[in-house]
Amino acid sequence: MSRLTLTRRACRNVLLSGLVLLAAACGSSGSAAGSPASAGSPASAGSPSSSAAAPPASGSAALCSEVAALRGSLQHLASIRPSPSTVAELRTAVQDVQSNLAGLSSAAGNLWSGQVSDLRSALSKLQSAVSTLATERNASSVSGVVTAVRGVSTAARQLLDAASPSCPSPSASSGSSAA
Repeated sequence: MSRLTLTRRACRNVLLSGLVLLAAACGSSGSAAGSPASAGSPASAGSPSSSAAAPPASGSAALCSEVAALRGSLQHLASIRPSPSTVAELRTAVQDVQSNLAGLSSAAGNLWSGQVSDLRSALSKLQSAVSTLATERNASSVSGVVTAVRGVSTAARQLLDAASPSCPSPSASSGSSAA
């Protein structure tokens, strides 16, 4: 019986850690006065000019609305805490992110197509891992979900970083208005 309690506690902690990573990826641009990743870590060292130079100077209202919807659904996914209903909540949240990603993809056309494709692939892997967790509640399944959440976190960060020059996150100004 204590082994079952330990396994549940370990599963919950591993899932929580993965979701915290996703939350950090979704909220990366809301730290200081709107600076994307100024916390001393070189987070945007991947391809600074190829993705950032492609977007227009300012995104259209429809495009930025789709980016905001995706941000919101990613933040909701990151906010899910392990509980008996975690699998159902994760499934719903993943479907919501996929739907918002489809809307963004449609509005953006070829803009950020590589990042959109990467996030779509990462979400598919997370969906598969959640399905496995639903049928096999063990440490290996939890580990698969955590790995998939990390993949979604990375892909989401890359897409949102690419979208930020055209559609900056409103959370930078809504967090504290005493600029």
